[in-house]
Amino acid sequence: MKRPHFRHLCLSVIALTIDVAIADEPAPGQVSFAEDIKPLLTEKCVHCHNRKTLPEVFSFESAKRAFVTLKSGREVIVPGEPEKSLLIIALKSPHGHEKAMPMVGPRPTEDDIELLSEWIKQGAEWPSGPAGRIRPPFRATE
Repeated sequence: MKRPHFRHLCLSVIALTIDVAIADEPAPGQVSFAEDIKPLLTEKCVHCHNRKTLPEVFSFESAKRAFVTLKSGREVIVPGEPEKSLLIIALKSPHGHEKAMPMVGPRPTEDDIELLSEWIKQGAEWPSGPAGRIRPPFRATE
């Protein structure tokens, strides 16, 4: 007895699995949040910019807390417009400037800043759920 429906179902599941796997891969030239941005924010930013260390300031723990407008009217991340994003402005500010980030510790390299700028220019895609959560490796103290 042939089972054409079962074979068709199996082939459909395999095709769907391949499509999902391919969809998770960034396109050539596309900056990956998981591979590029999340590690950078984890290493350079979230130890200060988290809900516990700076509760009155934005946080890089999730998209919801990072895509905000501050009291000054400036947006931390403006998708498509790195030059208007406070994140890029602060990282490009000279060391010692009141807006320069990070205030302590090693600054991101020019390549790091260019990567963040390109990510923002490409739309600053930040996944929801666990893939988009960033946990501070440690928390800075004031």
